[in-house]
Amino acid sequence: MNNIIYVDKFYIWQESDNEKLPDVSFIPPMTRRRMTDLQKIAIGLAKHVMPEDTDYQIVFASRFGEWQQTIKLITQFHNDSEMSPAGFSNSVHNAAPGALSVLTKNKKSYISIAAGTRTLESGILATLTAQKPVLFIFAEEKSPELYNPFLENPVIAHGIAFMVTNSGKRQIVWQPGNYEHKTLTFDAVSDFLIHGGEMVSSCWKMVDK
Repeated sequence: MNNIIYVDKFYIWQESDNEKLPDVSFIPPMTRRRMTDLQKIAIGLAKHVMPEDTDYQIVFASRFGEWQQTIKLITQFHNDSEMSPAGFSNSVHNAAPGALSVLTKNKKSYISIAAGTRTLESGILATLTAQKPVLFIFAEEKSPELYNPFLENPVIAHGIAFMVTNSGKRQIVWQPGNYEHKTLTFDAVSDFLIHGGEMVSSCWKMVDK
């Protein structure tokens, strides 16, 4: 079975010595101060691809989610035997797409996905099968030092956002199936978005038409 989608706008970002977070100066200061790093990354990515109208769904994917905020809450509970309600609301996995929906007044649905090493490909699959148009956001914040000894490599802040529509200039065919393929990586998705060609995961394949 072949399915045709259109991906006309995408944005790829990762932290550098000069830019630890995307530019989110467009967010009102009072709102911005309450946001976590992950929310700023997700919204900073989305700003570059989302349309002015809000008639689109959102698929948000993050393997690790709000781990900086979660550590703060656990530490607070350990020290004070209580947690901040505002801090807890910022620790849930769907905090970032929720904040984006509130900021843009988007009343369409959103979903939040965490699937271990398959998070990126699972998020894209959910995007491919969602009602169009749909905004896909994959975002990770920098790994806390507490976690680094347990990780194969420390995580730097990074993310990808793109819009999938039913019309446009860049036509892509995606084919569901069982493919023998290693875990889909951030670099592989970035390369496909920039250079085209073919991108393969364990359960779908995308090819520029």
